[in-house]
Amino acid sequence: MVHTYKRKVHGLYGLTTIDVRRLAYDLAEKLGVQHNFSVETKLAGRDWLRGFFKRHEDLAIRRLQGTNIARAVGFNRPKVRQFFDLYRSQLEMCTYTSARIWNMDETGITNVQKPDKIVATKGMRQVGRVTSGERGANITVICGMNPVGTYLPPMFIFPRKRMVESLMTGAPCQSVGYCSSSGWTDSDLFLKWLEHFASFTNAALDVPQIVILDGHHSHKTLAAVEYARSRGITLITLPPHTTRKMQPLDRAYFKSLKSAYNAAADSWMVANPGRGITAHDMAALTGKAFL
Repeated sequence: MVHTYKRKVHGLYGLTTIDVRRLAYDLAEKLGVQHNFSVETKLAGRDWLRGFFKRHEDLAIRRLQGTNIARAVGFNRPKVRQFFDLYRSQLEMCTYTSARIWNMDETGITNVQKPDKIVATKGMRQVGRVTSGERGANITVICGMNPVGTYLPPMFIFPRKRMVESLMTGAPCQSVGYCSSSGWTDSDLFLKWLEHFASFTNAALDVPQIVILDGHHSHKTLAAVEYARSRGITLITLPPHTTRKMQPLDRAYFKSLKSAYNAAADSWMVANPGRGITAHDMAALTGKAFL
C-alpha cells in the first residue's frame, strides 16, 4: 500500500485523502482481505486513515491552496523543474524513441457549430446563418499524439446509457466509442483508453511507452496503474493547473481540431437543411476534422 502510494505521488499524482481511502479499498478487495470498509462508497474509513498515517510517519497530509491561488501559482519554476526532473529520470532508466513518448488529453465537442463569417452587403446589421441549435449536447473526445506526428485514433464518450454502432459511423479508422451517464471520462473508461492505447502502440515490457497526462482523479485507480505497469506504460502527470501551458494538445492541437470540426459541421448544415446535428453525426464530423 505504502509502496503504491509513494509511486503515485512520485508521479506527481498528489493523492488526496479520499484517493488514499479509495486506493485502500481497491487493494483490500483485490487481495481478498477482510475489511469493514464501506461497500457503498468504496472507501476506507476515516479511522483507518488516521491509523494509516500513525503507522507511516514519513507520510503527512498537506493542506492544498485554494483553486484560484493554485491556478495563479501552478505554472512556476519549481513545479516545472520537478516535472522535468521526473521526466528526465524516466528517460535515463529506459531507452525510449520519440515514437514511444505520448501526450494524452481530452476535450469536449458540441453539436452546435459556430457559423463561419460570411460576406454580406455593407450596412446590413443582421446576417443569419443556420446553426444546429441553441443548446448543444457535448461528447468527449480523448486524443493522443507523439513527437514524430503519429496521432492515436481517438476515443469517443457519448452521454448515453447504451452504446450503438451507428454512433461511430464515419469515425476515424481504429477509433473506439463508449458511453457514460455524464458523457465524461471516469475510472473505468480511462482503463478502456489504456487498453486502446496499448493495442494501437503494441505497448509491452520490451516495448515501453511514456504517457504524459493531467492528474484527473480517473487516472489514479489501482487498476489503471497496475495495467499500465503490466504493459510497460509509464504514466507521468503534469503539475496541477499547468496543462494550458505545458500540454501540447491544449496548446495547439485542440484549437485546430475544433476549428476543422466547426467547418465540417457548418458544411453539413448547409447540405442538410432542416436537420440538426445529433450524437449520431458527431463522430463522422470529427472524422472529417481528424483527417
